Amino acid sequence: MKIAIVSKLWESTTPLSTGGTGAAVGNLVNGLVAKGHHVTLFATGDSKTKAQNLVSVRHKKFENDYSEVQEFSNIQNAFKHAGKFDLIHTHVEHKACLFAAQTKTSTLISLRWGGFTDHEVELLKQNKNLNFATVSKFMTKLLPFIKFKGVVYNGVDTELLKFNSKPEGPILFLGRLSPQKGPDIAIQLAKKLNTKLILAGKMVDADKSFLDKKVKPFIDGKQIKYLGEVKGNDKIKLLQNAPVLIAPYRMDDACANVLLEAMACGTPVLTFNKGSNAELIKHGQTGFVVNNIKQIATAFNNVSKINRQDCRNRVEKYFSVDQMVDSYEKIYEKIYEKIVKH
Repeated sequence: MKIAIVSKLWESTTPLSTGGTGAAVGNLVNGLVAKGHHVTLFATGDSKTKAQNLVSVRHKKFENDYSEVQEFSNIQNAFKHAGKFDLIHTHVEHKACLFAAQTKTSTLISLRWGGFTDHEVELLKQNKNLNFATVSKFMTKLLPFIKFKGVVYNGVDTELLKFNSKPEGPILFLGRLSPQKGPDIAIQLAKKLNTKLILAGKMVDADKSFLDKKVKPFIDGKQIKYLGEVKGNDKIKLLQNAPVLIAPYRMDDACANVLLEAMACGTPVLTFNKGSNAELIKHGQTGFVVNNIKQIATAFNNVSKINRQDCRNRVEKYFSVDQMVDSYEKIYEKIYEKIVKH
C-alpha cells in the first residue's frame, strides 16, 4: 500500500526519539517499509526512519517556538495530496478530524493523548464516525463514545534495545522533569531509601517554579545526578544498566513508551496506577504498579526478586514492532476495503 504517516512536530520521529509518539511512529514507519509498503512521512526534517519520502515544514521539533500554522500545514500537506495514497494514518490527535472528514481517501486517526480539553472532546464527538484507533484500553474508557477500530499498543525495537541481565548503575528516572512526571517523587524515594538516583530528561521554562523548589536543590552530583536530555545509545545504556526505572507519574499516560523500552532492556518498572500503566506492567512480575509513595518504597525492596528475563519476554510477546505493525495492517485492510467497495 501507499501510506501517508502524519507525525507530531513536537518530537523528531525516530525509533529512539525522546518523545513517546516520535519513537512509536518511527518504529511503525520502519516496520511498514520492512513489510513492503511505500511510506511517505510528514514530520520534522531531522526525523530518521526508513520512509521512502519525508515531507517537512520545519527542520527541528518545537521548543519555545510553537507555531499552530506549521502544525496545521504539516497535516494539510498530507491531505492536500490524499489522492496519491491508499491510506493516510495520522498521529496528531483530534486535529486530523478537520481534514479527514473532507477526504475520500481511507484515513485512520490514532489518538495517543489522554489530556483532551472539553472543546477537543466535543470535536471528537462531532466526528465520532471517522476511523479511530488508540494505544490502550484506558483510552477507550476515556472516550467511550468512539467505536475504535482497534487498540494497538506501542511497539519498541528489541534489536536496538538489547537485554542486559546484570545492571551496574543506580536507579533511574527518565523523562521530562515536570510535575506531571514526578521527578520530585523519585528524589523523595532515593532520599528515603538512601540510594543513588540518575535524573535524565529535559527541563523547560514552563516548569521553572516547580524545578527551583522541588528538583534543583536536591541535585548534588553525588547521590542525585542530573544528566540532561539523553538520546540514542546513551539512553539505551541508561535503561540497560538501571536496576529499576522509577516512573511516578501524576498524569494519565495513554501508553508510556519509556516503560516498554525499560522492560525491553530487562529493567523492571515502579510506577503509579495511572492511565494505562497497569496494562503495560505485569504487577509483581515485570515491576510494580502502586498507589502512593509509601507503596513504591515497599515495592522497591522487592525489585531484586524480579526476573529481568520476564521483563524482556513480556515486551517481545506483547509490545514488539512486529506486533504493532501487524495489528495496524489488519485495520488498514478493513478500512481500505470498505472505501474500495463503496
